Amino acid sequence: MSTVKNIIFDLDGTLIDSAPTLVQILNEMLEARGSSRHINLATIRPFASLGGAGLVSGVLAQECGDLAQEVADFRARYALQTTHPDCLYEGVAEGVRELAAQGYRLAICSNKPQLLCEKVIADLGLDPYFTVVVGSSPGHREKPAPDLLELVLSQLGAVRSECLYVGDSEVDHALASATGVRFILVSYGYANRQFSAENIERFSKFPELVRSLSLEQSKFFQASDAAQKG
Repeated sequence: MSTVKNIIFDLDGTLIDSAPTLVQILNEMLEARGSSRHINLATIRPFASLGGAGLVSGVLAQECGDLAQEVADFRARYALQTTHPDCLYEGVAEGVRELAAQGYRLAICSNKPQLLCEKVIADLGLDPYFTVVVGSSPGHREKPAPDLLELVLSQLGAVRSECLYVGDSEVDHALASATGVRFILVSYGYANRQFSAENIERFSKFPELVRSLSLEQSKFFQASDAAQKG
């Protein structure tokens, strides 16, 4: 057991509820393609954690043309959006500031493109609190492949046993398992409702959970030291 020093977060579905923005953009794209189809939040849920290509191809379906061009159009439209603080899940802004003030190093690991990750975090005024922000980029496979989380660990110079990964989906859980990093699920995100893992229901409870983990680990080390001395 090691003390948690680094907390790595997924972005969409974990820190921010981007689903309404995704619905708006994809409906604009459908309309621009002459489709009468109109999607809603329920439509995008199965695809929200699959990265840009999975989301766009899954939602546009028969209206999807060349996938690379469609994803580029989607991301260009997203880049024009200003991320409003209202999209933050309850307790995120306060929790992030609290964790940073307590000395934890915070990072982002997301399938959202690097520039969009940086823009969203900056729009929300949270960029001072994150030591590392990693999004998708050429040459790195998207989650659940381990590339992006391995890049975070490298940039942090972190020991994985001292890291905690927080996400909202089966994809995030698979990523954490593939890299040997402990995982916490936020149950309010985009995961299938049947999926379960060690979880929190509200982000406002997360700093308390981290403190309890640190306390448990401290007691473990104290007991180990006492046993060795005995």
